[in-house]
Amino acid sequence: MATPAGYTVWDYVIPATVVGSPIVTPWFDTTGYTTLLLTYVFTNSTGSTTPTIEGSFDGATLDTDMAYAALAASPQITTGVSVTILTPFVRFRLVQATADATRTKIHVQSRA
Repeated sequence: MATPAGYTVWDYVIPATVVGSPIVTPWFDTTGYTTLLLTYVFTNSTGSTTPTIEGSFDGATLDTDMAYAALAASPQITTGVSVTILTPFVRFRLVQATADATRTKIHVQSRA
């Protein structure tokens, strides 16, 4: 089923931990939109949080030919960044390293 532009694709607000890392979403069907708008903020005292977008053509297998650009872990992005959809399915991965985050907030919205 198509997701209309302007709808929330994924929200996450639980502080990421090293033990719970990586946090990987299910595959999301990108039918209905061509761009993602991401806003996120991570607070770490000594650790680091690395967000990535992964793509798939079948919603089951990670595609390594159509790779999404790396997302900045720092500085914190609170104004939003647009990412063009490259594949029919996407998923999101958060990797927490060294020490637990004290704040993890990410919002992904579909755009036309």
